[in-house]
Order: sequence, then C-alpha cells, then structure tokens
Amino acid sequence: MKWSNIFVKAFFTTTFFCCVMFAFSQTGVGSEEVIVVKEYEATIQDAQRIALQPAIPEVEDKAPTFDYSIPKAEYKNFVFEPNPLKPIGIGKEKLEKFNASFIKLGFGGHLNPLAQLAYNDNRTANLKFGVLYNHYSMYGFKNKLQRFSDDEAGVYVRYFPKTFELGTAFNFHNYRTHFYGLSVDTLLTDSIVKPKDARQVFRTYDAQLYFRNAQKNNAGIDFNQDFRFNYLQEIFGKANEWFLAGNTDFKKKFLVNHFALGHFDFDASQLKHDTIKLQRNIFRFALGYGYDNDDWQAKAQIGMAVFGKKVFPTADLHIEKRLYQHSVIAYLDYQLNYHKNSLLTFAERNRFVYNNAPLTNTLAGDFGAGLKGTIANFSYNAAFHLNHLQQLALFVNDTNDYRRFTTVYDSNTLVYNGHVELGYNAKEWLRFSVIADYNHYQLKNQQRAWHEPNLRVTFRANYVWKNKIRVSVDVFGLSNSYALLKGGEIATIKGIADVNLSAEYLMNKRFSFFGTLNNIGHFKYQRWYGYPSFGINGVLGAKFSF
Repeated sequence: MKWSNIFVKAFFTTTFFCCVMFAFSQTGVGSEEVIVVKEYEATIQDAQRIALQPAIPEVEDKAPTFDYSIPKAEYKNFVFEPNPLKPIGIGKEKLEKFNASFIKLGFGGHLNPLAQLAYNDNRTANLKFGVLYNHYSMYGFKNKLQRFSDDEAGVYVRYFPKTFELGTAFNFHNYRTHFYGLSVDTLLTDSIVKPKDARQVFRTYDAQLYFRNAQKNNAGIDFNQDFRFNYLQEIFGKANEWFLAGNTDFKKKFLVNHFALGHFDFDASQLKHDTIKLQRNIFRFALGYGYDNDDWQAKAQIGMAVFGKKVFPTADLHIEKRLYQHSVIAYLDYQLNYHKNSLLTFAERNRFVYNNAPLTNTLAGDFGAGLKGTIANFSYNAAFHLNHLQQLALFVNDTNDYRRFTTVYDSNTLVYNGHVELGYNAKEWLRFSVIADYNHYQLKNQQRAWHEPNLRVTFRANYVWKNKIRVSVDVFGLSNSYALLKGGEIATIKGIADVNLSAEYLMNKRFSFFGTLNNIGHFKYQRWYGYPSFGINGVLGAKFSF
C-alpha cells in the first residue's frame, strides 16, 4: 500500500467524518452564559509513541490524584508502543520533583535497599532549583547473576521572570545488570560464569536546555526552543553513542480563533563500537494551521524529514467536535512521522540487546478515530487506530547466544489497534482507572511480531482512609507473545498477570511509613525469552519530608 493512497484515503475519510459530525452537531444554541469546567486534552495520539522502558515521573502524588492520561514521549522514542508499563515485578516509587524535599529509605527481603533524596528550593519567586538522587538494587538472589542496581542523580534550574522561562537540567543514570538468561528451563548461574564476565552496564549523561515565553505577548506569538545532548556508554561491548537534538516551535494567533504553526527539529547522532562508526543526521520541517472555538478544534501541520539524500513526508492532522458538552467529543487523527532507531532507544526497551544490532529508521503512519468525554465522575477515551509501519524493529534472540538479542525488521506492517481508557472517581478517597490496548499485526516479512503481546491491560485503584492511610493496587496484564529460535523454531512466551500492592501511613506532615509488595502471585514469567522474572519482592521503609 503506497503512502500516497493511504494519505488520500485518510483525507477523504476525515472530510466525510467532519461532515457527519457537523450534521449531527447542536443547533439553535442561544446566548446563555456557559461556564467551562475544564479543557479535555486528547492523549491517544501521544500514546502511540511511548517506549516500554519507563522513566521516573517528575511528580510524586501527595494524595492520590486521578490522571489516567498517558504522558507525551520524547520525539526520539520508538514509534509504536501503545501501553507503557512500569518494570513488572520490580516496584519503584515515584521520585518527587519541583514540589517538596524529602529523604526516603527502605529495605526488602531480597537484600534490596532503596534510597531516595530530593531537594527543591522554592523560596525565590522566579527561581527554582533542586537536586535528586535515586538508588534501588537487589543482591540477595541465590544466583548472583540476577543481581542488578539502578542509580540516578540529577540537578535542575528554572528561571522565569514575567515574560519568559529559561531552564536547564543534567541527569546521570547508571543501570547494571547481568546476562543471566539461557533458556526457559535452564538459568545461567554464577557457578558456570563469573558475574564480572556477564555484567552489563548502561550509563547515560543527559543535558537539556530550554527557553520559552511565559505569558502572552503583544505579537500574539508563543515560542519554545530546546536542546538536548545525550551520551550513552555500553560497557560490556565497549560501545558509545551520542546525539544532539533540538526543537523549535512557534504559534501565531490571528483573528479570533485561528493560529499558524511552525516547527523545526534536528537530530545528529553517532554510534561507535569495535566494528563500525555510524553517523546519522535527520532534519524535519513543518508548517501548519489551527482553529479553536471551543466547539471545533482542528490542526493541520505538513512537512518533511530529510535523512541524507532521502526525503520523507510528515503530517500531523487532528480534528475534534463537541457533540454534547463535555460528555461526547468525537475526534480524528492522522500522523506520519520518520523516527530514528538507536542503541539508546533499543537499550531502554531491552537491556540485553547487542550494541551492533542493525539500525534502520522507521516511517510510521497512524490514522485514528475515537470518542472521549466526561460524564459526572466517569471519564472515557475509546479509539480505533490503523498504523502503517515501514521497517518495524523487533527483538529476537541471537541463535549463537540466547542471552543476547538483536533486531530484525518487517518492511511493511499494518497494526490494527483498539484503545480504551476508563476512569471513575467513586469518591475523593476511592478512584479507579483502566487502560487497555489490543493490537492485531499484519506482517510482510516476519511470521510474528516477536516479543510483542497482542493485548496489554493496566488496572489501578487508589484508596485513602481518613487522610492517614493510602493504599494502591496495580494490575498489569500481557497476553502471549512469541520468540524466534534457532532453525526457525517458534517459542510461546506465556501471558502474565502481575499484581502489585503499596501502602503508606502518614504519621504527621513530616514522617510517613510505606511498604510495597510486587508480583504477589510469585509468577516466574518472562518478558524476554530466556529471562524469568525475580518473583515476589517487597520493600518497607520510611520517608521524611522537609
């Protein structure tokens, strides 16, 4: 299926859908005063670009706030990952940032210490800065090759006088693990291989700088400029990779409900290991138009991506119509983007990947249609997506060493995606949310979408008792997936249901005690073939806020 045909069909489908929405839209609206309760932001188009490997959120909820939307992904992330999951079976508390300062210490039964520190200075009106540190590790396994540690340290500064905002941040992340996998039935143990010979370490040094306007100006222009530099070290294979990327965005309002859009970004990177030195640069340009009158919202941004001598079209189209107040909102999306796959994006998803895994960029088109809204205490977002991916990257075990993974590509993939988000606030002290994705893969070159489950479900419940005890339950589910083995043999990776429980007792404003229990069912499931999880684990600790 050619991109021109897909684009034409998406355009006419969008036009037809808009006509239908207009025909059924409300008529005869009087001049009564209308109070807007809140703006409802679309999130489904951002969800398609989120990588599996989660990052630490910037804010820790002091009280359970209801937010079932999926956060935006940084544009270098891999293109298709509809439902992000936190590390299954390895619970990690959210790090607080920008809001308060605290020290948190904990310890678990697998000799797994947890230490977190965050200091945020909010005393100056237009200047904020802070530092953070996070450590989590496990050492108590009988098999020493299953040990791991995760350390992160960072600093940030934000300066925002009246008219603009300027900020910078630096973050260091060191993640150490071991190649303990071998096959489903046999674990590689430290009696066979010494831990130092199977240790893998990923280190990233990440710096960011941004500048944007903080309030409306006389010219009616909103702008944002940011730069990011990242340096990755892969210790086992002695590889390194860096990238320098920048984003420029502006928005100019004219008349009453109209605005013009402009975008430019660049991404220059280099990967170096013992057999190759690979330099790759991508430049993207886009111009667009938008309209917003609280009843209709529309945006059309068309551009191109330049990679060497190749040029690819890009598009970002969105239209939505309020059919009935905030209760029923219909929307359509079409996005066409050119994404860079890198060692960093692969390592964020799979810690056991080869540093010389083939790197091929992905051209991704996404057409989506759905309904969303809020009705009393109930919120929903339901959509259908058709994804067209050229060069979809999939992980497979290396046939010479099942502990390591490389990548294969499917040249022309269609993914039929059904997405549902549901949220219900029973009371201020009881909240529920569900996110579910079902994906049907139609592949051209590969027999299966290796290591990609068709169904992903996340359920979360939060309960607060007298503002003293907070309890959260998280359930993560994945359906079966498949691995490609030697000789073309296909292995089935069984589906999983991972239940995690956390609780916190607030003794006063300064002190609290917490406990987490992960993988309560003690299932030794596999996310990657040959790597069973760690089973049940938990942490008890205390937190001091200041």
